[in-house]
Amino acid sequence: MSATDTVGVVVTDGEGETHSYMEWGAVFAGAFVAAAISLVLFTFGGGVGLSISSPFPGEGAEADTLSYITMAWVLVVMIFSFIAGGYMAGRLRRPSIGATEDAVEFRDGAHGLVVWAAGLLIGATLSAHMATGAASIGASAVGSAAGDAAIMLRGGEAEAGDRETVQSILSDVNEDGELSASGREAAAELIAETTGLSETEARARVDEWETQSREAAATARTVGAITAFLLAASALVAAAGAYFAAGMGGRHRDANSPFPWTRARS
Repeated sequence: MSATDTVGVVVTDGEGETHSYMEWGAVFAGAFVAAAISLVLFTFGGGVGLSISSPFPGEGAEADTLSYITMAWVLVVMIFSFIAGGYMAGRLRRPSIGATEDAVEFRDGAHGLVVWAAGLLIGATLSAHMATGAASIGASAVGSAAGDAAIMLRGGEAEAGDRETVQSILSDVNEDGELSASGREAAAELIAETTGLSETEARARVDEWETQSREAAATARTVGAITAFLLAASALVAAAGAYFAAGMGGRHRDANSPFPWTRARS
């Protein structure tokens, strides 16, 4: 070989490379977009929920209706936000030159799935920072017991000690929402002494409260189970939506498809 001969080296895209196909910039952009959209929509839904509810009995939407509307809204928000985030990640990811069509589609979809996973982790982190709300839940539970005690002693001149005693009795229930026999008798005696009702009427008042308490507990368990199921189902649907939306974003990226408002402006 003469001194003027040269050796040519052809390097094809993707051969011999060890870099990761995961582009975290696009993933985080999609995850933050999904989190921001969900935050805005949840805030909007919370405002609507407050406008149709009422703290007064018989007014506003019923608790069961409001719970089901909330669950439906959570499902819609979760799916829509992750579809938007997945599309953003697929659109922002760099083209895979030289890769097969199936490989490009899988890589785009994988970015959508990672957006979904990162978005869930962001949501879980925000929820953890809001864990102090558990204290307010406990405080509201105590407040509810105090309100029940005031209702049980209505019609009489109850002292603070009497209300605290009834409140303590009503708070001591088993997992089925039932009072102990001794607690039921103590509450009935105190109600009768304070309000001037007969022991039969006082026991009837305690029994009525106990029945309503069990019904409320059963409703809360049912709504909680349905909520957990729908949240899991909506998360899975949102994962599929993020995957396919990221693939759509990748196809639009490769085809250089403009956004609708960009096309209208041009």
